[in-house]
Amino acid sequence: MLPLENIKILSFGTGGVVPDAGKIFGELGADVIKIEAKDNLDFMRTIGPDINNIGQFNETNRSKRSFGVNLKTEKGRDIVSQLVKIADILAENFRGGVMKSLGFDYGNVRKLNPQIIYISSQGFGSGGPYSEYQAYGPMLSAASGVLSIWAQPDDPYPVGSNAPYPDHMASKHVVIAAIAALDYRRRTGKAQFIDMAQTEVAASLAGEYYLDYTFNKRIPKPMGNRSLYAAPHGCYPCKGTDEWCAIAVFTDEEWQSLCNAIGNPAWTSDPRFSDLLGRLENIDELDKKVGEWTSTLDTNVVMETLQAAGIAAGVVQRATDTLADPQLKWDGAIIELDHAVSGKRLYPGVPFRMSGTSPLKSTPAPLLGEHTEEICHDLLKMPDDEIKQLLEEDVLYNPENAKGAGGGMFG
Repeated sequence: MLPLENIKILSFGTGGVVPDAGKIFGELGADVIKIEAKDNLDFMRTIGPDINNIGQFNETNRSKRSFGVNLKTEKGRDIVSQLVKIADILAENFRGGVMKSLGFDYGNVRKLNPQIIYISSQGFGSGGPYSEYQAYGPMLSAASGVLSIWAQPDDPYPVGSNAPYPDHMASKHVVIAAIAALDYRRRTGKAQFIDMAQTEVAASLAGEYYLDYTFNKRIPKPMGNRSLYAAPHGCYPCKGTDEWCAIAVFTDEEWQSLCNAIGNPAWTSDPRFSDLLGRLENIDELDKKVGEWTSTLDTNVVMETLQAAGIAAGVVQRATDTLADPQLKWDGAIIELDHAVSGKRLYPGVPFRMSGTSPLKSTPAPLLGEHTEEICHDLLKMPDDEIKQLLEEDVLYNPENAKGAGGGMFG
């Protein structure tokens, strides 16, 4: 039995946070139903010519079912209301006010199902002066202060990342909060409303810098790959073009092990490098010397030499390197899924194993409305002629009548 088997989740998610959380719920065994509309798509379905063949969407929306429904119609809202009544969790991350306009804000949903766990995850939360502001992962990095330190010291502006890091961190917090709420409901019989501001999740990543300012009135500046607590600490050039190895040395004992591993060249006896404080004060010269050694060797040789001496070191890999990485292959970290439209593609697998349960696994992302009829049959016990009529009226959508769909997010 899977950990969340028999748990039903309605996902009104768009973009990254709630869809990514839904993927994890699905991998844990929950029946995750993605509520989708033909004319108001999850914006991740709109970043390519085919709504069913979008790489980012198909990664984030694995392990769930798609229920296509027109929420602009009273019949459509009535059908979703029936799903709300049998759901354990409802999760949404639309901007403020959207769920209320659809009639599925917490107040209305709780009337339909007093036991439901309702998760609301806006960029800035459900209250306050920014609650209705639009938000995306890279912007949350800026609003939280993380972006201000995400660069090399000599960069003219914050560099950041095109990966929406706060989104993916927030999705994990959604899962943790939901599992905690399920346990709370099991023990007390009481439901929960969970309000999670994504920018607050991003801000939690920089807690040490807030403390530094609180006690020392020191505003942090970008340090690149360097650390206040380790030296050498960074990515060092290796033999070849654009080849690098990451190295981290925290203690004086580790420093001595590094010196021994590289043959104790004369510069390693420099008294300026004898302790951590000295290495930090002379970090430019230290990095230059370490880089001179690494640049003569293959990246794997650097990693293996230092790892053999107990030093944290790892090749800076590209996607092709990662796919061929022997450790990740041994872990089964990369899996192949056969999607109905995009075909066989490689995806990250479930990154942990659990004893005493069935193996956790992913299923391909759904086509828009792929499971509408199935859900109507199995969960709502609707007769075939009623389903057919609702499809003809464009109240419900399956992959056939959803062809040519377009548009943005709800609202």
